Amino acid sequence: MMTSNQLEIFISRISKWAGSASSFVAALFSDDFDKKEIISDRLEVFTHRFAKWTGSAGGFVAALLSILVWLVGGLAYEFSQDWERGLTIYIGVITFLMVFLIQRGQNKELSILQVKLNELIAVTQHADNRLINVEDLTEKEISAVQEIHHKIGEEDV
Repeated sequence: MMTSNQLEIFISRISKWAGSASSFVAALFSDDFDKKEIISDRLEVFTHRFAKWTGSAGGFVAALLSILVWLVGGLAYEFSQDWERGLTIYIGVITFLMVFLIQRGQNKELSILQVKLNELIAVTQHADNRLINVEDLTEKEISAVQEIHHKIGEEDV
């Protein structure tokens, strides 16, 4: 049971966190472009570093250690239902965050690849420049372009 002093400290910490979180969200939706730019830059640096770390040996070791901590915790709590619920929540939160982190990395890599391909198309003398920014086409339009290139490929054989 929490004492009133512990409860006050807990509420104080939660309100500080809520205040900083609400100012973060307010900055995201504000009209102040500079704040959005700063937040975006900081998030980009953080997610890039975190993604790089999670894909490293250090990230693997941290994941392995967290499994060992949960195993030891399971032994201490005799693998109770509360321990099981905690484990489920922990895994769910980590999975949820990693999905967004992986998607962000995939989006960045895809954008980089598109820019490189667009540059190659632009500098190639006989390339069809209409293919630059083909990623903006609908699936139906992309299928039509694929058919055209398929026919060109058959003619070259």
